[in-house]
Amino acid sequence: MKKHIIFAGFFFLTSPMVFCNQKYFNQVQKAAKAYRVEVSADKMKIVPDEKGKDSFYITLASNRNNFEMVMLVGYIAAGQAMKTGYAPETFFVSVDVPLGEGFRLVTSATKEDLQQLLLGKINTAQFVRKVKYL
Repeated sequence: MKKHIIFAGFFFLTSPMVFCNQKYFNQVQKAAKAYRVEVSADKMKIVPDEKGKDSFYITLASNRNNFEMVMLVGYIAAGQAMKTGYAPETFFVSVDVPLGEGFRLVTSATKEDLQQLLLGKINTAQFVRKVKYL
């Protein structure tokens, strides 16, 4: 009986986070699709950092010349999905670019910078300057 109670408690404590993540992922997919960028749920994940705060990771594919646009779409889609009520602290966007043997652009931005972009307080050029290229 005690095992059932522990299992039920664990399920109820973890299931809202799982459903929250799925709802967030669905919103990211819808927003990216509006910009004609395809993304699947298996290319997205949420990982807690060493401080216990969540970080959102997404990997996108681009053509040869539009990798910066795809990167911005990744950030905008992740930011628009924050309307679901879930807001990770840090966002990591990776873009696979088919140059030669392959090139991966890995960037990160904070929640505050992304919110400023979405509220129109900064433009995309200013946002790109705030993005960290890893």
